[in-house]
Amino acid sequence: MSSYPYSRIKDDIKRRIMEGEWLKNAKLPSSRDFAVHYQASVNTVEKAIKELCADGLLKRDSRRGTFVDSGVKAKAEHGGSGLVAASVIGIENPLWATALRGIEDVLHVHGFHLLSYSDDRSLEKLESLIKGAVAKRVDGVILSPFVDRENLERNKRLFEWLQSNGTPLVFLDRHLYDSDIPFVTSDNVAGAYSLTKLLIDHGHRNVVFIRNSDLSTLNERFLGFKQAYLDRGLEFSPEQDILIPTRFENFEEEFEAYASRVAEVIRLRGCTAVFAANDQIAEAVIAALNKLGMAMPGDVSLVSYDAVNLNRKFKLDVTGVNQPFYDMGRTAAVQLMNLIEGKGHQSVLGQICKAEIHKGGTVAQIGVPRQADREETR
Repeated sequence: MSSYPYSRIKDDIKRRIMEGEWLKNAKLPSSRDFAVHYQASVNTVEKAIKELCADGLLKRDSRRGTFVDSGVKAKAEHGGSGLVAASVIGIENPLWATALRGIEDVLHVHGFHLLSYSDDRSLEKLESLIKGAVAKRVDGVILSPFVDRENLERNKRLFEWLQSNGTPLVFLDRHLYDSDIPFVTSDNVAGAYSLTKLLIDHGHRNVVFIRNSDLSTLNERFLGFKQAYLDRGLEFSPEQDILIPTRFENFEEEFEAYASRVAEVIRLRGCTAVFAANDQIAEAVIAALNKLGMAMPGDVSLVSYDAVNLNRKFKLDVTGVNQPFYDMGRTAAVQLMNLIEGKGHQSVLGQICKAEIHKGGTVAQIGVPRQADREETR
């Protein structure tokens, strides 16, 4: 049995590197030697080393062994402030908090410290936070651009200002179409495709896709939704794309009005299923069904992105795509480290992390009577 779990081995190896025991390009002991030192199995050591390679601390050569990456510097060597700022949509949201943890884990490996912020969906606050971070001479910034329909140009100017100041910038979760700023997101197209295919396989044809903006992530999810129909040779109508715009991305202040508009769509379309582009829209769909006196999945099936938030908040079991926010945060941090350490040419513009499908209890099979209905007929 291992005396050291892999997480402790991982932390100890990166501590020894950051304290200068092994410098950049130094060859590390073999996994077998590490296993003896840590009184652990080789598999446990291999798991720790694999994660350190993914974080950008180590690199492996199948013939020569494991080395400290050439871009890694001990804490006293990086020459900058050693600070990275990360701003997310809502730090109180468990998903974004998970992304920040992923960012911090990678930064710690490289000897950097994280300054985490939440813009609370306010462009004024985001501007203040970012300019304050630059004044602190941060070495880089990770942020999630948000939608403010009234200030799109002002939003864009902020990012251009960061670039003109020479501050490396990586977008997290979403990106701007007319920008060359690198970004990390989840596989929105593939995830939405799989979720729509699930609905189709359950007999659903009259499905509406509801979104509230032209945000890159929502557009990509709609593309996956549409492609699933086309690949099955099914007729797709533009009327299945329901865009109900809101002033702000978070429409808490408009929620009741939004839910009423969703209820009207469901009533007029007579749809058998709804694909909600995100968890807040799914919450509005649930409110709309309550307004209509309809139940899910008996009357209308529901699938959503980030269903984990809904299921946690309302103790439901909504079928949906759960995004890998921890991996997205880690990947964004690795990408930023590449820029800071002069390895930007090795980074691709956009990196995609694989999401998971959660098969909950909100998708009914069309044509199959519910259990309650079968019991009533006995």
